[in-house]
Amino acid sequence: MTTTPSFIKSFSVHSSARPSLLFFKNEEENCVFYSLPHHPPAEKYLPKEETGLLPRIKTNANYQSIHGLIPFRSSKSVMIWNPTLKQHVTLPEPKVSKPLISLLGYDPIGDEYKVLCMSLWNKRENPQIFTLGPRESWRTLIQGSPSRVKFYKGVWRCINGVVYYLAVDNTIVSFDVRSEKFGVIQIPELPCRIERLLCGFVRHRGRLALFSNFSSFSGQISLWILEDAEKHEWSLKDSYLPYVNGSNTLSFFALNGETIDDELIYLPMFAVGPLYAIYYDLERNRVRKVEYEYEGFGDIEFRSHCFPNHIESLMSLNDLLLTAA
Repeated sequence: MTTTPSFIKSFSVHSSARPSLLFFKNEEENCVFYSLPHHPPAEKYLPKEETGLLPRIKTNANYQSIHGLIPFRSSKSVMIWNPTLKQHVTLPEPKVSKPLISLLGYDPIGDEYKVLCMSLWNKRENPQIFTLGPRESWRTLIQGSPSRVKFYKGVWRCINGVVYYLAVDNTIVSFDVRSEKFGVIQIPELPCRIERLLCGFVRHRGRLALFSNFSSFSGQISLWILEDAEKHEWSLKDSYLPYVNGSNTLSFFALNGETIDDELIYLPMFAVGPLYAIYYDLERNRVRKVEYEYEGFGDIEFRSHCFPNHIESLMSLNDLLLTAA
């Protein structure tokens, strides 16, 4: 495969224009990935099986696809996975007190991936950073994190080169991947304490948005959109999910992310049968249901975890395997 910088950049631009819904399911010993289009073609489509080599993955963690790479973490280590090249690597153990948490960020200007790692308990320790590339190692950041991650919520996102996470002091901490600087954003005024909300982060019109299915039985969704991080200004958008198959309840659906067209992607948490997704256009108040009934795909018993807006990446992890230490 050609790996010249110009080809990789061209490939990335092309792939970014056609992101997919990357779905995984655990087999007896391994994890298998399938690439599913957000807009399936009219003709018969066979989902692309990405791999069967990855170890089984816990489905109760907040994993995300970051510009084609997917970080999987435990309380002690972090593994990076590239489904396109079928490569994965476990990074060297960071010098951070356990248990730890690691978040993957991508800088679109410098075209760099960085892993931010911090202790969940020891707030006096400065975080460490690992740039994915040859001859790299963990570095301790001079600036400490303003606050630790609220682990039981596990709410975080990387948007336009900035990693955001919900902190234990009920603020949102931002981390600029390029400058490696932290910032603090006050959360918007909410109807109740954030601990009581089923909430998360999505990208809306290129900005961070905090969502809450505050009244899930009625199908209501509230979206707080960050308008100005420095001034801590948010705007609120309330909406009701249109009826789908005679019911609009969100109680048994999980908001897994959004498409590049700002459609919210809902997936059933518990169901038996073919996999399907609900795509909701908040601006136009329109909904569409996409059923992924493809030959050879089979029925799914538990499908709460997919990676929306996944793109293919030619970022090789082989150099990390050979030189990371």
